[in-house]
Amino acid sequence: MTRTLTEHAADQMQTATAILADLDLMRRWSRFGRPVLVGAFAYDLMIDPDIDMEIYCPELRIEHGFQVLSECAANPCVRQARFANELSGRDRALYWQLRYRTTDGAEWKIDMWSASEDYALPRAENLIEPMRAALSPETRTAILELKSLRIADPHLRCPSVDLYRAVLDDHVRTAADLRRWLTTHETGQLSDWRPSPPLGLLKEDR
Repeated sequence: MTRTLTEHAADQMQTATAILADLDLMRRWSRFGRPVLVGAFAYDLMIDPDIDMEIYCPELRIEHGFQVLSECAANPCVRQARFANELSGRDRALYWQLRYRTTDGAEWKIDMWSASEDYALPRAENLIEPMRAALSPETRTAILELKSLRIADPHLRCPSVDLYRAVLDDHVRTAADLRRWLTTHETGQLSDWRPSPPLGLLKEDR
């Protein structure tokens, strides 16, 4: 029996949760700052084998991140560990990555950005509650379908936040819609974009 995309997303969430527990990643980072799970995990929209995390640190030190990476690298499921100093780049943060292979052979990418507590650029953590509030069963299904199609179609490639923007703000629902939308919208930019609140919430606020 073929699984639905909703079932696949639920399985991905379960696997991601198990990986985080196996690596003890939240506790390891908590020694040095405040870790926040962001992106698809935070919205329950997981199709790709990716986990995203931000860590806000009272004292941002490179050696702290290397301590976390070295401890995780001892896990036999971890195949790669990477670091990039982007403090002078666009993101103004430190980048860390782990590649984790599950028992079924799937490779998961764990992207982590550590920054100071007063980080002034757009934060993915600030998108979590607006996204959760804006999603409906219909838009959630549309996003999962487009994410699935994006894997095989290079013409649909775009950052997930831009895909969310297309679906939630501009009513994109199909692959053809998204291809057209990508020709007229800039993508891949740091921004403070938030989806519009649902109509019901707007009425309650009046």
